[in-house]
Amino acid sequence: MFSFIKRGKEGGIDFTSKVKPMSHKTQEKKRISIEKAIDFGKQLFAAVLRSRKGALTELSRLLRFQKGTKCFERHYNRLLPLIQELKKAFNTLVLQFLPQKGPRLGIIDDSSVKKTGKQFPKEQKHHDHTTNSFYEGMKVLSSMLYQNGKIATISSKIVGKEDNKLIVAQEDIDVMITNFLVDIFLFDSWYCKGPVLEHIEKKKKLFISRTRCDTIALIDGEEFRLDEIIKAFEHKEFKKIKIHGNSYWIKELILELKAYGRLKVICSKEGQFDEPIFLVTNAEEFSAKYVVILYLKRFSIEIFFKDAKQFLNFETFMCRKDSKWDLHLHLTNVLHWAIQKKNSISRTVRAVREDISKCLLFINKNIGIQKLFDELRRLCQT
Repeated sequence: MFSFIKRGKEGGIDFTSKVKPMSHKTQEKKRISIEKAIDFGKQLFAAVLRSRKGALTELSRLLRFQKGTKCFERHYNRLLPLIQELKKAFNTLVLQFLPQKGPRLGIIDDSSVKKTGKQFPKEQKHHDHTTNSFYEGMKVLSSMLYQNGKIATISSKIVGKEDNKLIVAQEDIDVMITNFLVDIFLFDSWYCKGPVLEHIEKKKKLFISRTRCDTIALIDGEEFRLDEIIKAFEHKEFKKIKIHGNSYWIKELILELKAYGRLKVICSKEGQFDEPIFLVTNAEEFSAKYVVILYLKRFSIEIFFKDAKQFLNFETFMCRKDSKWDLHLHLTNVLHWAIQKKNSISRTVRAVREDISKCLLFINKNIGIQKLFDELRRLCQT
């Protein structure tokens, strides 16, 4: 028996009452409801794996009820309240899954989800910098863990006009430090901003980021762009390194950057006449080659976005509610983790995606997903 004390307006104790434990019948009802939610979760995993616009409709026929009917919604509504438990279960598995050697990296990036219509959450007009055009859609900000070849995307959330992506990134950084003990953070030039860098340094952690070529450095009180500074060095002054069979020429400098303070700056280019890129880091004790090696791990999140869009229904999901998008994005993260490969999940998915029954069989046999639902059952029982 559990008791609680209720206090009156004056702060004194009014009475003590007893909270009765659930009866056996109530516990059994709860267990059956959770099992139904878990079973439906497996079906949704299969639909995500199917990666077709009609996947949910196809799944509805397989389960003998139509998408949009009360029966479908009833199954969906059983799973939605378990989203926080799902996330906790996934976090537990990720911590068990990550190796105990090598630096633990936190990677932050965002990607576009193109959608037309005004009913999708936080949909707005975005600018595509690669094509200098505009499109309708949403932005999804994701956070990934990387350690010794193992990856896990632990968070994906839609960000809109009312959200400050830099603040959202700082919140994700706090989670990765507190819950996952991340050592080093990687991100591209968009997130290389004073608030993010200062936040990481306050936490006494390291970062490696690409920065823009027009970033200003102060030399003897004068301002110079990084691309102007590097032109003063001849190619023979660059050091050649090899990483995974690829050659890079790098030049290492310690500069006082106008926006960020004193940082190590590494200029890297693939050939004598190629345009250089610039990396900045507060890890002054790391060699320039090691900084480049670590930064290259950032492209793991680019592979995740490519896989999610091509093979995991990332863009074809059609629901309008925020809560369903939250669940869908989390299922996508879990599924990618459960079938991750070194380069891409494409070969694994293509072998099963043409048949919803094969997708269901794959989900039912996947050890990682089974462990996820076992942990979910445990959390729901406590």
